[in-house]
Amino acid sequence: MLLQVGSEQEALQAICKILTEDGEFCFAWIGYCEDDLGKTIRPVAKAGKGDVVESFQSLWGKTDTGQEPPGLAVRTAKPNWINDISVDHKASGWGVAAVDAGCASCIALPLIARNQYRGLIDLRGALNLYSAERGVFDNATVEHYAELASCVTQAIAALREDLANDLTSGVKSLRASEERKRAEDALQTARAELARASRLTVMGQLAASIAHEIKQPLAAIVTSGNAALRWLANKPPDLEEARRALNNAVLGGHRAGEVVESVRTMFKQAPQTKTPLDVNRLVREVLALTRSEIQRHHVTVQTALMDVIPKTLADRTQLQQVMLNLIVNALEAMDAVTDRPRVLSITSAIDDPKGVVNTVSDNGTGIEPKNMQRIFDSFFTTKVHGMGMGLSICRSIIETHDGSLLVSSGDPHGTVFQVILPTNVD
Repeated sequence: MLLQVGSEQEALQAICKILTEDGEFCFAWIGYCEDDLGKTIRPVAKAGKGDVVESFQSLWGKTDTGQEPPGLAVRTAKPNWINDISVDHKASGWGVAAVDAGCASCIALPLIARNQYRGLIDLRGALNLYSAERGVFDNATVEHYAELASCVTQAIAALREDLANDLTSGVKSLRASEERKRAEDALQTARAELARASRLTVMGQLAASIAHEIKQPLAAIVTSGNAALRWLANKPPDLEEARRALNNAVLGGHRAGEVVESVRTMFKQAPQTKTPLDVNRLVREVLALTRSEIQRHHVTVQTALMDVIPKTLADRTQLQQVMLNLIVNALEAMDAVTDRPRVLSITSAIDDPKGVVNTVSDNGTGIEPKNMQRIFDSFFTTKVHGMGMGLSICRSIIETHDGSLLVSSGDPHGTVFQVILPTNVD
């Protein structure tokens, strides 16, 4: 039994179970002495039918309630027993409950062990056994059970010594493990910050480029609009000039749209280095990069990735950017969730006839139905400080890989994005 248990508590419980499972005793419990003001004996393990422990509070001090078998056994360091619980005065107050539980006689055996080096008592307690028969205990049986208590005492003392040695070794190992974990966390944080900084830099450059290109058509729209207002304010209004100014404003709007489309085209025409990729491995790489962000948002990640999945021909950097964007969006979408666990789910599967699909879903606040059709539009965003370019760029990247990026509402909460890619790898 000692070779199988992992703690002192498990050993104590196993001892009680062994002593009651063959029917010799109907109930067994072990109590440890407390050095509190009341000198109580605290039950630490029990097994068998009924629960005699609940019917009284054992004390080991020199009081009236300390005259029960457990208290006497501990205080005198000798076994103490009752052969008929129903009539013995030492069972007053708890004897009725014990008899109702099927117990007729009992014995309390001291568990006392001293530290051989310090001379102090390391263990002070009692092993308490209850039988359904009267008159079970005499000098011969008491001697036998005293030897049993001695074996139990030695076993507990030996287990404590082994656990202490294991604890010393374990503390050293734990400290080394914690040092490694701190180093790994610092590395992951650095990687995540680097990826985030790179992402912000790219988006900043893109934003500056878009602002520069779109400035002129926007300025033309404003100028034409103001001109139309002036023509309409004349007495009488000059409708022809106003119409001409509004036509110019419309042309400016088309020009702004062309600028946005040119951004999409930029990604479509950019040279790509496509290689056969394992999308499962790519997902794990991005999750490692976003580990600190996941922890910061207090999100639990659940993955269900196929063991064997066909490879797809793709640009690793661009697909990483897509997955990074979808994961970060999912984390931010769950910031407002307080009434349920925040869960990010990522799966992979085969998409017929020849394709793979990665699903990224969250249980956040979701997207309003009226916005679902516009979520991939350039400059459309549901975020307070969003640019509205991330999902537009993601869809452009996936389309350049002959794939598709789909979105739907989660059930019952959140949003689901599906990245579908072909597997036509020669």
